[in-house]
Amino acid sequence: MELSLLLSELLSTDRVRVPLGSHSKADLLRELVRLAVGDADDTVVSGIFAAVEARENQVSTAMGGGLAVPHGRTDLVPDLRLAGGIVKDVPDYIALDGSVVKVAFLVLTPVAASGLHVKLLSRIARLMHNPESRESLLASTSTQEFMQVIHLAEAFS
Repeated sequence: MELSLLLSELLSTDRVRVPLGSHSKADLLRELVRLAVGDADDTVVSGIFAAVEARENQVSTAMGGGLAVPHGRTDLVPDLRLAGGIVKDVPDYIALDGSVVKVAFLVLTPVAASGLHVKLLSRIARLMHNPESRESLLASTSTQEFMQVIHLAEAFS
């Protein structure tokens, strides 16, 4: 059985926050990790955060156009995990094009799942490449609106 790569099936209202409450890049990454892994203990959260931060230190995952897709591969997650939300005030998370991050999706996968990792990153990029979907997502004022935009975008893709 192949795992679904629909964002609408991988995200849930517990893994999306509109707006995210962080005001620095490090705090935002930690908040997204916490959303993705729920009630995992602090040791697991710290280990996952370290993997995400290590990846971020290689090259920023702020992709331009207001999108960031921080990600990490670690066996501290048993399966594919996704979290996301609208970023309101994180002035130190800036893409090469100079745009400040406004929407972020965190992708976590076990180390051996690199193929799934790449496919999911591609799906997020496609969603944000569509001008109508991107603008609707950025205009979301609630978790429910955010999820609805993703559902609609995938229904017509």
